[in-house]
Amino acid sequence: MKKSVILISLLSIVLYSCNSGSYKTVAYAHGQAGDIIVVMNNQAWDTEAGDSLRKVFHEYVSGVPMEEHMFDLHQIPREQFVKGNKLHRNVIYQEVNSSIEQASIKISRNKFAMKQVFVEIAAPNQHEFAKIVAQNKKKLVDIFLEADKARWIETLTKYTNKIASKRVQERFDIFLRIPSYYNIEEDRDGFMWICKEAKNYSTNILIYSWEKSDTSVLTAEYLISMRNLILQNNIPGEKPNSYMTTETKYDYPEFSLLMHNSMQTGKLKGLWRVHGDFMGGPFVSYTKIDEPRNRLVTVEGFVYRPNQEVRDLIRELEWTCSTFDITF
Repeated sequence: MKKSVILISLLSIVLYSCNSGSYKTVAYAHGQAGDIIVVMNNQAWDTEAGDSLRKVFHEYVSGVPMEEHMFDLHQIPREQFVKGNKLHRNVIYQEVNSSIEQASIKISRNKFAMKQVFVEIAAPNQHEFAKIVAQNKKKLVDIFLEADKARWIETLTKYTNKIASKRVQERFDIFLRIPSYYNIEEDRDGFMWICKEAKNYSTNILIYSWEKSDTSVLTAEYLISMRNLILQNNIPGEKPNSYMTTETKYDYPEFSLLMHNSMQTGKLKGLWRVHGDFMGGPFVSYTKIDEPRNRLVTVEGFVYRPNQEVRDLIRELEWTCSTFDITF
């Protein structure tokens, strides 16, 4: 877990004020995805108030090989909430005062910086603070997850590999934003592999389709079986007779059936492994039934980063895959 908030260079924009006829500079929020600054005095951080936040935001992420928290919390007292800290992208601000009649949660956007999410939690005492945090667990997590996703999608919109995205559309009749630093690795009938190779990890996007049959349904069992079949034929391992497959024995993938871009979609999130070898990592996939073309199409992201944290990488891939839409 990261122990301190790392400040990075601040970008700014210039806004013109019609009322004063002058210009002012507004900083963009900074910080890493998954980081939250908690403005709370040191004593409160060590009480049930701090425990309540840790219980919500330090739950473990599902579908990753190592224990990783949902978010990294960085507590600072109010006197340190100045300068760069005040411009962080994600902020939880505690206001505890006996004059407050009822605990409340107030969400502000762009309070001190553009693209900032500022959540003020007010309560008459530490117990009521902890109580309202527990009652709004899902809401609080979703606020920051959606904010990080929106920032990523905005960046992706600006930095799309237009050539690769166009190739994907031509080959599969789908829309998908490919990050600018990804390259097409494999392109064959009904299958495409797009990847980014870094020094100690790789992030990958797979697109594959197959003909719809009478047994084609959006269920976990069916999608896993088709995934295993297609990847066995298209992603061999380094050792003889080894190939990519899905981990189902020790950690069965999560499945959800949802409406995504106005289409019923099967989403899988879990772990991949290489049969006959010791490689593995997280993956997430979206599958849609394309009735007019009598086929199913899957867009999947997977990460290979052995013995290191992968939470932020798989989230970025999940958000990238969420731009997937079938074109007609």
